Amino acid sequence: MIGLVVFFGALTTCSANSYVEREFLHIRATLNRQEREIKELRSENRVLRADMDNLNAEIERLRNGLNSSPCHDDEIRQNNNSEDETIQSKQLNMMSESGVERIRHTRISPEPVAFYAYMSSNEPNPSLHRSLIFDVVKTNLGGGYNKYSGMFTAPSPGVYVLTWTIYTGNHGITEFEIYINHDVVDGTFGETDDNQNYFDSDSGTMAVWLNAHDNVYIRSTILCTTYVASEVHARTSFAGWKLN
Repeated sequence: MIGLVVFFGALTTCSANSYVEREFLHIRATLNRQEREIKELRSENRVLRADMDNLNAEIERLRNGLNSSPCHDDEIRQNNNSEDETIQSKQLNMMSESGVERIRHTRISPEPVAFYAYMSSNEPNPSLHRSLIFDVVKTNLGGGYNKYSGMFTAPSPGVYVLTWTIYTGNHGITEFEIYINHDVVDGTFGETDDNQNYFDSDSGTMAVWLNAHDNVYIRSTILCTTYVASEVHARTSFAGWKLN
């Protein structure tokens, strides 16, 4: 009896240590990504300030030219000043619009964000509130997806397209919901009849606004009575990308 207690105690300790290790890796990855984002924002801020300084200097130079255009003949000077003012006013407007557009484009066009991952093996009878872990990562631009937690964290705000496919094994049902932080936004239900020996495929796609650091994950809503399949010809997968 004591041996069983020691065995189960050791098993519980190993499970807890494994969970803590996964959480630690997730936190470390998040901190590394945030550090990269801060460096990128600082670099972008320096570029934007330099652009604004150059733009202001050019506008000031053109304004000084407007105020100091030399001409000795009153009539010619009046005509030339009028033409110069029109031309230089257009130049100022074009430069201002160009500068603002360049700054706006720089701000709204960060690095691309896209991810695609799938489960490496079947998940037998997922329990209630079981998060699916898509541990084989094929694409992770922007570093938002974590293969240890199965969670995608938006690296920047914007409109994202998210899509997932869940294969249900034979003779049972599965039900999953997709969460943004703590809110359910969509779900899928899979069922295979008793006389079937094939998979059931259920997919979902949505376009949603995500704030920076919003978390997206997929979790079961029932005690599933069959396995979630992920094999060579039936990959249970999770993917998404940001619309620029």
